[in-house]
Amino acid sequence: MENAIIRDKLLAIGEYMAAGLYETPERSLFFRKARALRRYYENCPLFEYNGELLYPLGKTPFDISIYPHYKDGFKLVMPKFEDEEPELFECIKADFQKYSSILPPKHCVAGNMFTHSMPNYERILAEGLVSYGERVKKIEDDEMREGLLDLLDGIFTYIDRCVEYLESKNADECLITALKKVPKYPAENIYEAILSWNFAMYLDNCDNLGALARCIAPYWNGEDIVPLLANLYDNLDENDGYSMSLDCSNPDLAEMCLEAARGKRRPMIEFFVDEDTPDRLWKKAFEIIRSGGGQPAFYNPHILLDGLRARFPEIRDEDIKKFCGGGCTEAMIMGLSNVGSVDAGINLPLVLEETIGKYLETSATFDEFYEQYIKESKRIVKILTAGINHNREVRAKYNPLPMRTLLVDDCIDRGVEFNNFGARYSWSVFNFGGLVNALDSLLAIRTLVYDQKKYTAEEFIRLLEEGSDEFVSELKGLELCHGKDIPEVNEFANKLSGELFSLLDNEKQYKGMGFLPASILFRAQAAAGANVGATPDGRRDREPLADSLAAIFGKDTDGPTALLGSVTSFRLDKALGVPVVNFNIQPDFSDDVLKSLIMGYMKKGGAQLQLTCMSKETLLDAYAHPENYNNLIVRVGGFSEYFNRLEDPIKKVVIDRTVQSAK
Repeated sequence: MENAIIRDKLLAIGEYMAAGLYETPERSLFFRKARALRRYYENCPLFEYNGELLYPLGKTPFDISIYPHYKDGFKLVMPKFEDEEPELFECIKADFQKYSSILPPKHCVAGNMFTHSMPNYERILAEGLVSYGERVKKIEDDEMREGLLDLLDGIFTYIDRCVEYLESKNADECLITALKKVPKYPAENIYEAILSWNFAMYLDNCDNLGALARCIAPYWNGEDIVPLLANLYDNLDENDGYSMSLDCSNPDLAEMCLEAARGKRRPMIEFFVDEDTPDRLWKKAFEIIRSGGGQPAFYNPHILLDGLRARFPEIRDEDIKKFCGGGCTEAMIMGLSNVGSVDAGINLPLVLEETIGKYLETSATFDEFYEQYIKESKRIVKILTAGINHNREVRAKYNPLPMRTLLVDDCIDRGVEFNNFGARYSWSVFNFGGLVNALDSLLAIRTLVYDQKKYTAEEFIRLLEEGSDEFVSELKGLELCHGKDIPEVNEFANKLSGELFSLLDNEKQYKGMGFLPASILFRAQAAAGANVGATPDGRRDREPLADSLAAIFGKDTDGPTALLGSVTSFRLDKALGVPVVNFNIQPDFSDDVLKSLIMGYMKKGGAQLQLTCMSKETLLDAYAHPENYNNLIVRVGGFSEYFNRLEDPIKKVVIDRTVQSAK
């Protein structure tokens, strides 16, 4: 089908963004995507205004099949479009979906070349988007320069459309006046700053909020901005956005940022705390935790920020302060990063299952078997890193992202597209999924096959496959396991995690800075476990994997100090991608006890802790009577979610966590 015919057909059915892709078929992919975005902003439906403080607002009103998306530049809503316009669907797919991952799905635990990011909000507030045009005009590449100028024209048209609409609705004059100014021009007060931040968030498809409090501080003069922040948070939540980071550089603003999160699902607040955190911020954080929502999570600046600087010395001092875990938790720096998040995830229990089948019967000692496991893991890591590098190279060629090229530094000033490594910093987060299952399984093999010699390797494999209740109960009841803070176990956990994470040390990244280990599962426990047979930790065939770095359910019964002590035995200083710990706590916790628990954990090297404040009775009742709990929010694994929205296996994961006490 000829391009002009495709364009006319798309225009006829109101798919203006898709039609824009075919206006200039002789131009580059970058320019064509930029033109498509311009047509979208010239024609897209506007948000309905009902007196709110910010605009745009609420859920983006997509009534088309092709619309902007941060991952691929645009999203093709396949069922609708494929069924109604199959010929057009095939044309667009062939022309613009040339990039796909080659990674094996069984080793894409919690991610497969997924790239979160966030704009340089701070620069937009300080300079305004009109000034971006002057920088864009200096780009030597004609296609990039003209494409970005086209995109800016579309954005400015969209801003004008919003103003005209608000005037027609007799909106608040302060809102109209401010929107005539920002984000085109620099913000001068706190209202303009948050309005501009909100607008930029929508341009980037509401992915992440970044280092909000730190960057709006210059515009704040003591005003109560909790309602503005709550409105901003709601807008992110409505569009399934993710995180923001929060430090204590301005305690008054930090307190308001926490208060605005009361009872909310999003953003997931990454709250950096240490011995200098004011008592009133601890008190406010605990208040918000009790309100439900799983906010905030607690982060250790000394492990994460100092560790990231040590790993990548090229990170500037002023930049590291704008750290924000993109998506759920993945380490990046606001407005300056293109981070693979998560690019791939080795399924460690699956590798162990295959190692048992190949080598257990022929390994004379546990050390010999263990070395085979590390070798097999190294082999898979090399396959995955090679696949990531291939994917990144192909993505740079076939998946340009004009919006992120515009909003993320240093793409404009380098004249290099975002996916072609124009951003200042670029690394890959590589997930080591199921580390706790691998640890407990290796300990079980060492204990029962080699130390006690209770079973031969052949007998052990047979019993594992048969999965009798008696054998599974024996495996689950072994004393040497993660979660009890046993020195012998901790020593082995340190060795295992250190050797696994170090497999990335010498792996080179295509045009990037390197690979960062992580150990995170988000809501991937069930999907990852579905690829794995029964494991020697007592997990049955195809059951979910353990919950990130927390203990296997039922093994963390020695209290929260023992659990967190076990977690710090892992090489968390290497897992900068980051390592996730989910922690359910009874609502009657003592502030002083919980603070001491968190600070003790971090002084021992803990990197991050996520809390769900909910009794098991409440969770069980919500599972049995979902109609009574429409607003119940739980922390899942890097993010919070309404309990009723979770898949059944993940609901059971949340319910099965041990609810700790801190009284």
